[in-house]
Formats: sequence, C-alpha cells, structure tokens
Amino acid sequence: MQEAEVSLYIALHYIRNGLTNDTVKVSIDGAHVKTKDKVHFDIYQFLKEHNCYKRDGDMERWQGVYDIEGYAPKLEISSVPGIGDVNISLLSGKQLWIESKKGKTNRSGQEYVLMREAIGQLMTNEHMTKDAIPVVAVPYSAKSFALATKWSQLEQMKKSGICFFLVKENDEIIEI
Repeated sequence: MQEAEVSLYIALHYIRNGLTNDTVKVSIDGAHVKTKDKVHFDIYQFLKEHNCYKRDGDMERWQGVYDIEGYAPKLEISSVPGIGDVNISLLSGKQLWIESKKGKTNRSGQEYVLMREAIGQLMTNEHMTKDAIPVVAVPYSAKSFALATKWSQLEQMKKSGICFFLVKENDEIIEI
C-alpha cells in the first residue's frame, strides 16, 4: 500500500463515517504518485473507484477539491510539504494531524523505520497547534500492530499524545 493510498483511505473513512463536517485536507508528494513515466500509485483510478469527483473537472492535475458522492464534506488534495499528510477537523474542534507511511499489508519488514520516521516528523513539526492530535498512519501488518501497541504504552508517547492508525486494504482503520 502506497503512502498516498494510506492517506486517502483515512480521509475517506472520516468523511464517510460522519466524523467531520469540514473539508479534509490531504497533501501528497507528487513523487509518491509518479516519477517520470513510472506510476507508483494510480490516484485517478483510486479516486474514481471511491466515487470522488473533481469539482473543477480538470483532470490534467490530480490536485484540487473533490466531491465524494453522497457526502457533504469535501476532499482537498494538494502537494504542499510540511503541513502533514492528512489534516482533519473533528466535530470536537480538535484536529487530527497525520503523518502517513507506505508499507506491505501482508508481511512485515520496514515498519520500525517508517513508524519512527513519522514519529520524528510529528515531534519536530512547528505548525501543529495545541488542538492537534498527532497520528502515525501505516498499513496494517502484524509487526505494525505489535509496534503501535507497545509504543502507545510508553510514557513519552502518552505525554506527546501520539496515536497510531493502522489501515487495512478493506478500508478498516484500527486506532491505537
């Protein structure tokens, strides 16, 4: 599962489950979608399969605002670095600030390094506010589940407020 896919699954989950009334913002590095002629993640196909329609109709660029069929909140996709991969305003007034990472959902191996990288990004981001809930998001695997479960119990993790979202390919999100 690609990083962009992890981010989009979370955004759509929060919109479709009525957990936000606001536009959900997703920032995707263009290199995660395509480099030169190599497509890493077919974002157009993903959005089509999930009933997301670009408001301005300009399909030359995947960045823009999308309507999700049957839902009022919008999905805004950009390529702005440093703002977090996903930003969701919750009904409570808090904001999820999510750093996503790629990974394999059917085997482990890279979770430790990627999850620690996301933790570092959250801890050193100067744009988060006091209302932000920092979240590490990765594909679900036995290893990512074990690490998230173990790390979420550490005192420093509790003090920082960092949570973990493990994304499954069936759109299920496990929140730890």
